[in-house]
Amino acid sequence: FLGIESSSNSEIPIDVDGSIASASSCVDGCIASDSSCATAYVDGSYNIATKEFGYGVVMFHNGEELHMSKSFSDAEMASMRNVAGEIFGSMAAMEYAVNHGITNLSIYYDYMGIEMWAAGAWKCNKKGTMAYRDYVASVRDEIRIHFRKVKGHSGIDGNEEADMLAKQAVGNEI
Repeated sequence: FLGIESSSNSEIPIDVDGSIASASSCVDGCIASDSSCATAYVDGSYNIATKEFGYGVVMFHNGEELHMSKSFSDAEMASMRNVAGEIFGSMAAMEYAVNHGITNLSIYYDYMGIEMWAAGAWKCNKKGTMAYRDYVASVRDEIRIHFRKVKGHSGIDGNEEADMLAKQAVGNEI
């Protein structure tokens, strides 16, 4: 599921259950030595010529920056275009967190559905959004997820890098 490459705003964080994350929880600028915390920027892209969608994830964990990206050609999911990539990128960040003992994960996203479907605030009408909602529910006991909305294409480093990785994954020009 994951493609991993390793290299060494002041909004209120909202947890997946809708509660405001406490100041004592590890959110954002996690202490580099705290292996239970991570921050991920996620983005998706769609290649109209190949009908592939993909994701890019930039994750900060244990003082390192990890890059994840992957493309897919599932026709049903591809109907959601770049949103499918956003969903898969968020799930990849969560899967990484579960597999690496991370218990607090901040996910920065630029498409509101990433938080709204996870929190149950938006109705899940498609197979992909239902699978995403169900996946988030399945990992809630293992990780505390903090969702943070950022404005896309606004110069935020992690988000811009995730966007570039997603575009590269599907073969779009950067």
